[in-house]
Amino acid sequence: MREDLRLYLSERAILRTYLFIAGALGLALLAMWPRTTIEAALRAGSASDTFTVVAVCFLLFLLYLGARYGAEDFSGDSAGRLREYVTLTGVSLVSLVGRRLIFAVLHTFLLLLIGAPFLAAAMAVGGAGFPQALSALAVIGAASLAARMCGLLVLTLVGGRRPLRDLFLMPVLAASLVVTYILAPRTNPFHAIAFLLKDAEGSSTPLTCAAASLGVALVLAGCAVAVLSGVRSHAKRRGGTGA
Repeated sequence: MREDLRLYLSERAILRTYLFIAGALGLALLAMWPRTTIEAALRAGSASDTFTVVAVCFLLFLLYLGARYGAEDFSGDSAGRLREYVTLTGVSLVSLVGRRLIFAVLHTFLLLLIGAPFLAAAMAVGGAGFPQALSALAVIGAASLAARMCGLLVLTLVGGRRPLRDLFLMPVLAASLVVTYILAPRTNPFHAIAFLLKDAEGSSTPLTCAAASLGVALVLAGCAVAVLSGVRSHAKRRGGTGA
């Protein structure tokens, strides 16, 4: 936990991602800000697009960065340290993955705090209320956490081989979003955000989506534990054979 805290608060590449989130959301807010008066934009119904576009951009950024954070793309020796913990120590694998999951939750809160002011500014002109803003943050945070656990699972499967991580991670993440949008839209974060202000009767959809994303995150974390258990067993068999 201390290693992760030090890494995510001092690594320049990671600190630049925080600036990227703020800068990109600021540009999205500026691009979608009503060109007429706010009153005229609200009457025309175009101001609501400001909130939706900023929320969708925020979701897209955190999905991408969450997957990269989980796969430890910003720290070259993280995959090696993870394998050393698994093969050279007797640390509980459930504890190892669980602590990463806990840190991921705390770090996701930090990322949400970075983007929340821009979402609040969009809320002011987009016709969204406080409940809709909280629902959007819940969907974005839960989806980012699921993407992060997906990155961790890919890391446990392919290790430090960066090309293989890139080959599997983003296509799998994109395919899952497309499939859920078509077959199970209530569990798709983009669908939940896009229709947050349009579907007055679907107020439970964001909560359903957030709960589904959290469930996926837990399942992926469990899969990562299973993969690491296999890695440890294989290392023990090789050590026994060598002896």
